[in-house]
Amino acid sequence: MSGSATAAVLAFECPLSERARTWLRLEELFARTRVFAARRDSIDHRSALLSLFDIVDTAGRSDLKTDLLQELDRQRSVWGTQLDNPEVAREALAEFLADMDAVIHDLHGQIGKIGQHLRESEWLQAVRQRATSPGGACSFELPMLHSWLQRSEYERRDALKFWLDPLAPLEEAVVLVLRLLRESGQMSAETAHHGNFHRALTSPRPPLLARVEVDTGHAVVPEVSANKYTVNVRFLEHAGHFQSSGRAVVTARSIPFRMALCAL
Repeated sequence: MSGSATAAVLAFECPLSERARTWLRLEELFARTRVFAARRDSIDHRSALLSLFDIVDTAGRSDLKTDLLQELDRQRSVWGTQLDNPEVAREALAEFLADMDAVIHDLHGQIGKIGQHLRESEWLQAVRQRATSPGGACSFELPMLHSWLQRSEYERRDALKFWLDPLAPLEEAVVLVLRLLRESGQMSAETAHHGNFHRALTSPRPPLLARVEVDTGHAVVPEVSANKYTVNVRFLEHAGHFQSSGRAVVTARSIPFRMALCAL
């Protein structure tokens, strides 16, 4: 589950399938990597490098690229049929389809296993393997990492760009698929009585993602699950302060919230 806050609303995204879970993980990892890579300090560039390995490990599913291409091709066909619709802004749609074609083309052009260029470096592989154990990627354990971290900010940035650029087609595809997924759902006002909400599913397309918005004043977080028949939401509140050892429990209050069920 990912979440973000505005002035008075806390927004959560709850994946309802393994596909959506993987896409959201990759989106967050790419964003995190780019934030760290744009900074100046060596400790941030170290974090960017370790995040790169997280991207490669998350993208390690053999069918990820195929799944993304199939979904984008399907969406391309669906949206392409709207070009003759007089109620659609044709120029904007044509530009969107051109952008989609470019993403599909770039992803098709990504040859070999995702992250193969990182696997071909012996010292990067050593860092990646050490990073799987707590504290294993310390500089004293990895002299090459220590040496790289002592280089100038500009050399480190160039290296990170060199390692990150080959993953850009994957990032673009994930961002586009998630954009289409998020825009597929319309927010509706709901109420969870005694902290629980259930809705029967009638669409032939199962939801892949639930987007939930709740006022921060309610001090609750949603837990969402779904099967092919229903979607279930329950709101948890912490028994005490976050610093306390109290456990999260289903609230007994009725919670108004907004929800969108998103499907492709």
